[in-house]
Amino acid sequence: MLPTLSVVIPTRNERDAIPRLLGAVRAALDGLDYELVFVDDSIDGTDAVLADAAQDDERVKVYHRHGASGLASAVVEGIARSRGETIAVLDADLQHPPDLLPVMLRRLHAEHADLVVASRYLPGAGMPGLSRPRRIVSLLTRLLARVLLHAARRSTDPLSGFFLVRRTVVDGVALRPVGFKILLEILVRGRYRRVVEVPYTFGPRTAGRTKATLRQGADYLRHVALLLATSPGEGRLWKFLLVGASGVGVNVAVFWLLTHPLGVHYFAAGLVAGAVSTGTNYLLNSTFTWADRPAGAWSIFLQRLGKYYVATWAGNAVYLGLLAALTHLGLVPMVANLIAVGVGGGLNYLMHNVWTWRQART
Repeated sequence: MLPTLSVVIPTRNERDAIPRLLGAVRAALDGLDYELVFVDDSIDGTDAVLADAAQDDERVKVYHRHGASGLASAVVEGIARSRGETIAVLDADLQHPPDLLPVMLRRLHAEHADLVVASRYLPGAGMPGLSRPRRIVSLLTRLLARVLLHAARRSTDPLSGFFLVRRTVVDGVALRPVGFKILLEILVRGRYRRVVEVPYTFGPRTAGRTKATLRQGADYLRHVALLLATSPGEGRLWKFLLVGASGVGVNVAVFWLLTHPLGVHYFAAGLVAGAVSTGTNYLLNSTFTWADRPAGAWSIFLQRLGKYYVATWAGNAVYLGLLAALTHLGLVPMVANLIAVGVGGGLNYLMHNVWTWRQART
C-alpha cells in the first residue's frame, strides 16, 4: 500500500539535527500514513545516523549520493524516489516547523489545491532565523523572481523551501533546477491550477551551518535566466521589449541604407524601414515571445501577421497622438515623449497578447 504523504528531506552535514528532526516529524505526523525520504550529500557521518534510523523505522528511506551536490537536485531525486500521492519538502535544520505539515495537508484537501506554500511573507509570518543582511538578500531575490517570472507571482514566497505538492503537478515534468530554489522551478514548469499559502516563522538554526554562499547567489541568477530562456510563457513582457529593441536596430539600418547609398526620400525611407522592422519583430515575437502559442498553419500565421501590423501601427498612432497632445498641454517634450512611449508600447503589448496571439480556448 502506498503512503499518503512522502516527506522529502535533503541533508548535507546535519548529523546533530537528525535526532531532533525525526522526533519532531514523527510527533507532527502521528496517525498519518507517511514516509520520510532522505537524500543525503553529507561527509560528516549524517548518513550513518540516518542508516540507524532506517533500521529502526521502515518509514525512513535513505539515499546517500556520492559526488552529487545541490539542494534542489537532491529534492528532485527525492521526489523521483518517493511513492506518496502528496509530497512535502522540508529542510533538516528545523528552521521549517514540522508541526505545520498536518495544517498544510488539510489545506491542500479542503481547498482542492495543487500546491501549498509555507510563506515567510504573509501576515503572522516571520524570519527570526535570517540575519539582517540575509533578509535583505531574500527580499531582493524574491522581488527579482516576481518581476521577471509570471509564475513566481502565484506565491508571496516563490523561493520558499517549505511546501507541499500533489504528485500530479510534477509527474512527467522535466525539472532542471540550479542551486537551491526548487519551488521556483515547480511554479514555472509544474502542472497546477490552485496555489494556497500558510504563514510560518522561519526559525533560528538549531544545528549545522548555513549553506548560503556567493556561489549560490550566482546559481540563482543563472536559474532565473534559464527559466526565462526555456519557458515560453515566462517573462513575456521582457522578451517583447528585447524584440522591440532589435527592431529599432533594423529600422535604423534600413533607413540609413535607403537614404544614404540609395538616395530615397526620408519619408518614403521611414515608411519602408517601419514596415521591414515591424515584419522582423513579428517573426521574432512568433518564435521567441509567444513561442508557446504556435500558429500551426500558414493561414493562421498570415492572419496574425496582418493583425500584428494593425496593432503595431495603432500603437504608433496612439504614441504620436499622445505626444502631440501632452506637448500642446505644456509638458516638456522629453517628458511627454516618455509618457507617450510607455502608453503606446503598453497598448501595443496588450493588443498583441489578447488579440494577435489570442490563446485558443480549451
